[in-house]
Amino acid sequence: MQDILDNRDRRLDPAVKSSPNLTAVIDIGSNSVRLVVYDGPSRVPLPKFNEKVLCGLGGDLGHSQLLGQRAMEEAMRALRRYTALVNHMGIDRVFVAATAAVREATNGSEFVAEIEQECDLNVQVLSGKQEARFAGLGVLSGMPFADGLVGDLGGGSLELVRVGDHKTGDTATLPLGALRLSRMNMEDGELKSYLQKYFSDLEWLDTIKGKNFYVVGGAWRALARYHISKINHPLNIIHNYKLPFADMRLLVQEIISKSEAELLEVPLVSKSRVGTIRTAALIMDQLFNVIEPKSVVFSANGLREGMLYSEQKKDVRKRDPLLETCRDMAAREGRFAEHGEEIYNWMKPAFVHLGDKGQRLALAAATLSDIAWSMSSDYRAAQAYRRIFRAPFSGIGHKGRAIVALAVYARYKGNLEGAAAEGALSLLPDDNKQHALSVGLALRLSQTLSGGTQGILPQTKLTSTDSRITLEIPAELSVLLGVHAEKRLAALAKVLNKSHMIRIVEDQ
Repeated sequence: MQDILDNRDRRLDPAVKSSPNLTAVIDIGSNSVRLVVYDGPSRVPLPKFNEKVLCGLGGDLGHSQLLGQRAMEEAMRALRRYTALVNHMGIDRVFVAATAAVREATNGSEFVAEIEQECDLNVQVLSGKQEARFAGLGVLSGMPFADGLVGDLGGGSLELVRVGDHKTGDTATLPLGALRLSRMNMEDGELKSYLQKYFSDLEWLDTIKGKNFYVVGGAWRALARYHISKINHPLNIIHNYKLPFADMRLLVQEIISKSEAELLEVPLVSKSRVGTIRTAALIMDQLFNVIEPKSVVFSANGLREGMLYSEQKKDVRKRDPLLETCRDMAAREGRFAEHGEEIYNWMKPAFVHLGDKGQRLALAAATLSDIAWSMSSDYRAAQAYRRIFRAPFSGIGHKGRAIVALAVYARYKGNLEGAAAEGALSLLPDDNKQHALSVGLALRLSQTLSGGTQGILPQTKLTSTDSRITLEIPAELSVLLGVHAEKRLAALAKVLNKSHMIRIVEDQ
């Protein structure tokens, strides 16, 4: 028996060494206390553990300046657990931030002292400006080209921050948290007047009318879940879920008109959010009167991601979050991590018509084009599609991820047919479907020609004119054409509405 114990797998034993590739962020919010452990530091830290407890620390802020005793006890219980987990994981890099409830409460400093003494954590009580800035940076970390207004609706406060040109600008912190206002029990008319008073004082909001509104915070994300459930959207991912202003306004007005019992029946809206979702909709509706945005874009990134992003060097921040995630995924799951860029450079001459955005998606698809190599051949297309369509990407919208997923699906299957891809297909117009299919067929040809290995494609050339696509290959490599290459070149040419030709280049 002792021999069995001595030889057992030790991976489940408590960590005794530090884990330099893990970072923990503990967020002591006005509604929830949350621990997220990220795989990083890196440009796009991947959450490896995520847990929250709804403690309601800011539940009494509307009529009291004290944190409730029961809320503090529940928060401390969660923080003790989080401390034990972080220690067990061997994480040395730990950020702890407290927001509006702790910042405003007269007993907030006492509560912080208790946390620091009992849990041995260094708690940073964020100012309103810091909280807003981190929320803005969090959005920029996942949407680098965001231009407009970020709104982060927490339990105790609403942070507003202007973003554009890869940086944050004007900020405001308002005592308009969803939990705080819900507990104040105001009638709708009274609440609207209360909100209007705060929004009308922010003159700089007039300068961002007509730009996008980027939404952060659990209460506002619940609005997206409501809409996803309502229209049976094929992708239950909040990040980069985008709605035109007119559609979003109709949605918030619909939610305002519903009772709590009716909201409880919505499948994707959690019961814990039902008590605040209507208030959250009212806040957004009144803010709309001032900013009149072009579109509303929901962000899964917020304060926690913004804190990590603020620690990164400028050269790291400039990296494309989508392509960085694709490279990381390819390194873990592909055969040759750098093959994707080689494939993209080879196929690019045939896709100059796509423009910068389309070519960026083509590069993402090329980078991910080999991630299903280890799966059974009968399931590669469907598994690669699902892996990409549902992946935690940043820097890409729902239509963009559909194009990338379908391109890799076509790389394995040769077409876009089959029930597996129906979700992505339902999101795209015909020209985007053709975009995905043509990229996928080019990837299929590249993998056939190279056998999935590096170094072969740069010795060949894919060229394109208005009427013809040509594959040039040196005579000494012509044996690699096999029986499939011409067939797959022909399939690509057909989708591009061109003829095709293979040119064998003799040694000079």
